[in-house]
Amino acid sequence: MSQFTDLVKKRRSVYGLGNNTDLTKEEIVSRIREVAREIPSASNSQTTRLVVLFGEDNVKFWDHILDVQKDVMQGAMWDMFSGVMEGAKGAVGTILFFEDHDAVKEGLGEGVRAETYKHHNDANMQFSMWLALAELNLGASLQHMNIGFEQGFDKSVKELFDLPASYEMVAQMPFGSIEGTPGEKEYIDDEVRVTVSGE
Repeated sequence: MSQFTDLVKKRRSVYGLGNNTDLTKEEIVSRIREVAREIPSASNSQTTRLVVLFGEDNVKFWDHILDVQKDVMQGAMWDMFSGVMEGAKGAVGTILFFEDHDAVKEGLGEGVRAETYKHHNDANMQFSMWLALAELNLGASLQHMNIGFEQGFDKSVKELFDLPASYEMVAQMPFGSIEGTPGEKEYIDDEVRVTVSGE
């Protein structure tokens, strides 16, 4: 087994997050920046922007999301996701993932291809950050609260942290010490997921 495969297997959706780590804020940010620098992007456009929240800013973010989502989610959905949001408040921090529309227009142009490429850029960054956190023995999960640039759903978050209007929030990744065991992961057949053609 390779180190990379071991790391991919180690990465899981962890919702039981805590603040029990010897890692400093500076060490975590240093690793995030080191990895982010090397992530591939379409035509080297480098359109993805990360905002890393710690401490009171992390709590402030998730309090805001809870306040907004209480009027959107109902019933079983609220029961499930409010627990995720409350848990994220006690985590070490959260990475917010954005695509900078100014950078997208400059590096990728406009239209369907640019939209596709920007999401590929962000997906590359999200998965790489998840692996980087797993390597630091930190758990994480990927969330999609208040996304919707055209509808203005993410405007309040940008105002909360004084971020450029051109930023489109794509996802959030709360991270922290692993305080619960992830559930069993189910797999479809390898032959279904990966087909082979040719000699």
